[in-house]
Amino acid sequence: MRIVVLLLMLPLFGFSQKALFVTLKPMFGAQEYQAGTNYTGNNGKVVKLEYLKYYLGDLSIVHDGGQILDLTESVYLIGDTNYTLFLGYHAVNQIEQVNFLVGVPGRFNTQSGSMAQDISLYPETYALSFQSPSMYWGWAAGYMHMIVEGKADGNNDQTPETFFQLHNFGDHSQAPVSIPSVIQTNSDPNQIDVQLICHIDRWLNNINLASVGILHGEDGLNLEVMQNVSTQVVFEQSATASTSTLQKDILQFSSSEGYVECAWTGLEKELTVNLMDQSGKILRSQSLSSVQGQFTWNGLKPGMYFVQFADQHGQQSRQVMVF
Repeated sequence: MRIVVLLLMLPLFGFSQKALFVTLKPMFGAQEYQAGTNYTGNNGKVVKLEYLKYYLGDLSIVHDGGQILDLTESVYLIGDTNYTLFLGYHAVNQIEQVNFLVGVPGRFNTQSGSMAQDISLYPETYALSFQSPSMYWGWAAGYMHMIVEGKADGNNDQTPETFFQLHNFGDHSQAPVSIPSVIQTNSDPNQIDVQLICHIDRWLNNINLASVGILHGEDGLNLEVMQNVSTQVVFEQSATASTSTLQKDILQFSSSEGYVECAWTGLEKELTVNLMDQSGKILRSQSLSSVQGQFTWNGLKPGMYFVQFADQHGQQSRQVMVF
């Protein structure tokens, strides 16, 4: 017997609490960023990134007249396709400002940190556990705050052919970010979404990637990349952001024992649907390119999941329950 997915968005901890999501959408210039795609950097050189990952910590939300939601106990890992954070259920109505640190906060980072622990002691799904590619330099040096790898055009033929790799670390390299006057999207009465932009071209501004080679360290170009977060305004909210209520009639979900089924009709452009666990880790991903259709994710354990996608109305996240 099929059981309809619970899309009522009822909060788990009381009717006053809402599910909070923050999306850091990657952009390269005016284009939506995708790994493996050629882009023209701010220096006019063509570059193709194979991957880009970074840590985010010390997150706090200012809301409802200056109240502060302190989420500094958590560290998040952002990747090429995993850039939506589920922040949990909280008594928040109106978000005013978002603050965070790009990188791993010092207290978690090295053996001298007050809250640091051996990497093997973290749960497998936690951001500070083992990653592939590795985000951990070692017990003394700590985590790599941001890693980027790809190819750049070194001979001016508009084809990226020269390999580069930047891995940066160091307790002096983290970059604070504060985004005031945040405009939120009210997906439904029990959910709030904040849509931010990560400008990758600005992050790599003035870095001649064709001459970098393999560069791991805490100074030089690795430090300059992290300083760009502040000097180049890498993270911001779109100038065209506006308060809106997202429509939710494009995709329909249903579930039963061990699976989630998605059916859709009326798509205006191709989109990707991600299935995430409650930590925000992407478990399954499906691209939708036709106007209508359906697919099924099988082999799921019972529990609460999130389906995240972006259609013509904007970024959306929904709860789904697998029985």
